[in-house]
Amino acid sequence: MRRPALLLGCGLLAACAAPALTLYTLGTPPVVSGAVPLGRTPVVISLTRVSLQDDLDTQDIVVRDGSMLQRSHKGRWAARLSMGITDRLTQRLAARYPGALVTDRPLTETPTDRILVNIGRLDVTTAGIATLDADWLVVPRDTASPTVRNRANFSATGPVGTDQDVVTLIGMLLDKLADVIEVPGAH
Repeated sequence: MRRPALLLGCGLLAACAAPALTLYTLGTPPVVSGAVPLGRTPVVISLTRVSLQDDLDTQDIVVRDGSMLQRSHKGRWAARLSMGITDRLTQRLAARYPGALVTDRPLTETPTDRILVNIGRLDVTTAGIATLDADWLVVPRDTASPTVRNRANFSATGPVGTDQDVVTLIGMLLDKLADVIEVPGAH
C-alpha cells in the first residue's frame, strides 16, 4: 500500500514541475584583443544606470500583444533590465572609445564625462516589431563645456518565437543607441 502511494506522489510532483528556467543577459562576450594603455590621465566616461519605465524594469522578458503584455514562462533576465541595458551600452561605448575608460561602476574621482540615458519606450510586439525611444545627456566635468542633449528612436524587425529571439532584437536596438551617443572629448 505504501509503494503505490509513493509512486502516485512522485508522479504528481513530476506533473507539477515547471519547465527549466533560462537566464538571459544583454552583455556580450569579451573580445580578446590587446588592451590599449590608458596613459597617466585618461578620459574617464561614467555611464549611470539607465532609467527605464517601471513596468519594464524587472527580470521578466516581455512581449506585447496589442494592449496585453505577455511574460515569458521559460526565460528571465539575469538581472533587472536596466542593469542589463547599462552593461550592454557600457560595453559598446568602451569598444567605440578604446582610448577612454568607460565604466558603469562607482568612481572615487569625478569622471571626465557622465552619460545619463533615459529610455522612454522599449517595446517588442508579437508581430516582431521592436522599438526604442531614448534621450541622453553627456555632462562634462568642465563646467565651461556645454552639456550635450540628444534623443533618438530606433526600430528593428525579426522573429520573436523564442526568448533568445526577443533578447537578440533588444540587443540590436541597444547597439543602434550606442552607435549614436557621442562623447565630444573622447575622440
